[in-house]
Amino acid sequence: MDISETGVQIGEKLALLLNEKQQKELAQYLLEDIVSIVDAGANSAKHNWQQDSPLTEIREGDLYLCLEQRLVKVREQEIFLTAKEFDILFLLASNPPYGYIKDPQDKKKWIVDEEAAKVVRRIFDLCIAGKGPMQIAKILTNEKVLTVTAYHAKQKGWTMPEHLYQWCAKSVSGILERREYTGCTVNFKTYTKSLKFKKRLQNPKENQRIFEGTQPAIIKHGQWERVQILRENKRRPTKTGKTSMFSGLVRCADCGAKLYYCTCNSYKDDSQDHFVCSNYKSNTGSCRIHYIREITLYKRVLECVQQTLTYVQLFKDDFTQEMLMQDEVSRKAELTQKRKALSGAQKRMEDLDKIIQRLYEDNVLGKLSDLRFQKLSAQYETEQAEIRQLSETLEREIQEEAKQVSDVGRFLQLTERYSDIQELDAVTVNELIEKIVIHSPEKIDGRKHVTIEIYFTYVGKIRIPLQKPELPASTEKSA
Repeated sequence: MDISETGVQIGEKLALLLNEKQQKELAQYLLEDIVSIVDAGANSAKHNWQQDSPLTEIREGDLYLCLEQRLVKVREQEIFLTAKEFDILFLLASNPPYGYIKDPQDKKKWIVDEEAAKVVRRIFDLCIAGKGPMQIAKILTNEKVLTVTAYHAKQKGWTMPEHLYQWCAKSVSGILERREYTGCTVNFKTYTKSLKFKKRLQNPKENQRIFEGTQPAIIKHGQWERVQILRENKRRPTKTGKTSMFSGLVRCADCGAKLYYCTCNSYKDDSQDHFVCSNYKSNTGSCRIHYIREITLYKRVLECVQQTLTYVQLFKDDFTQEMLMQDEVSRKAELTQKRKALSGAQKRMEDLDKIIQRLYEDNVLGKLSDLRFQKLSAQYETEQAEIRQLSETLEREIQEEAKQVSDVGRFLQLTERYSDIQELDAVTVNELIEKIVIHSPEKIDGRKHVTIEIYFTYVGKIRIPLQKPELPASTEKSA
């Protein structure tokens, strides 16, 4: 190796000769003198950040590197390096995520590694199909797909690890959470409270800097967003081992909570498997019963999806205009309803505080026994905790919906893929449906009726007009 070569050339050769652990050790060795200077109180001038272009950042322990600004910080203090020192350090510390490789023509850019990208796409497809990280890890292990570590070792000619195919849920979760797969660069994902507090904390999304189109995308942006929403709702199997394609999507119309999926082994078939509001709790919770059998829900959802897709495909232009007109009105109505529910929950919290205070006073004055006081206060405190959780959920949904705008174009792309649906599966449901709202049963003519509202991905609730527009005239038939 010629020491007269540029820092980039030296760094590239070292990256080829050393494995990942050795690269980090060498980078740490290069930083030893720097760290001692920092500890001695060297120049720590504050850097003037420029955020008009994507920044290639690396954070490794106390080390922070920024490529575009050629900036190095150790323990939040700026360090000045020569151009050659910076290039060597950056190339040793930077590694593209699984699915990308460095461009041979420009080591500072990423290109798609198709072999690994196929695995990344499969992981996202399995998540859309309703599989969790642990289930996906088991599938990849059974299919004998090389782990991330094993794949890198094979590509670079390093010593292969002992377990070549043993995927873990943490690795899968890390891949599912990486926004970089949509082709963007994300900066300022973490921060530290102070120089003394070394632990890095997750930065809120509004404080991050996201630059689109900095590298080729492996995953579509809409699919990545859908996966993040699905992962917020855990889909654990019931005690009987059964799962439902609707789990995590069914919501209560009154309290906004999830509907639990309930099953039993007493029946030979699945006719009695059902969903019930999680806050009902056999009439002892804070909400009324919201109940629907899964087999009934399946039939009604299938009918609604078939009718909606048929209408959209036949009257695409009318649907687009109608959705753009309804979007603003419907969002305002939904926000008003949720704000009303939030106001009611807050009022109930105030009432519970007064009730608990009065119980305490009665207990002190001897009007209420200690045993009775403990029992009643425990009940009210449980209800308070449930209402507090509901309030937080409503506040979060109100903030999210206030920012939402229907994306008709994305929904139309989905409808083209599902032109003739005869049955539902987990992939179809997770891609087309955002949520299903179940209302409390009403008695009409002596029979119970349950209202179901289906909110579709990107556009929300679709109202099919009773009087449909006329079909465009085609070629006239001969008399």
